[in-house]
Amino acid sequence: MGTSNTISERGLFKEEIHSALYKNKDIREILLGDTSGMSAREIQDAFKQHVKSHLFIDDTIKETDSFIYYDVVFPEIHPTVKVCKVILYAICHRDILDNYFKDGYHGNRADVLSEMIVDTLVVNEKTANSFGIGKISLDSLDLYNATRFYGSVMILDVPNFR
Repeated sequence: MGTSNTISERGLFKEEIHSALYKNKDIREILLGDTSGMSAREIQDAFKQHVKSHLFIDDTIKETDSFIYYDVVFPEIHPTVKVCKVILYAICHRDILDNYFKDGYHGNRADVLSEMIVDTLVVNEKTANSFGIGKISLDSLDLYNATRFYGSVMILDVPNFR
């Protein structure tokens, strides 16, 4: 992505994040289950119901399911460099937290989903280098703990020119 004196990267990064997450078949599986009987369009539409490019988590979510919410912020803008951060929530309903297992992954459903996201956005070299001027990196991992949902809050750093 090119450099810019604007904040246009915010929307571009959101599109890139959504695309990278969608391409990961393991993330689609943990969010949607078996999609073998679904058309490509149905899969895309269902995925959009589980992956949102904002941090608004409505208290009226009725589904007992897993979700990814994310947004992009610029906490510092200097004359030549912008500090870009991706804030990402990987959350699961408490009723399904301990009923998902995937070879190669450890912990509960929220742990597995968080690891899949980091594998996709940070560990995958092609994706990690597709943002800003340097490699996207995991800055912190914290808990998301609400009445019905549990998961992770991840902060990713994206170095970028102003």
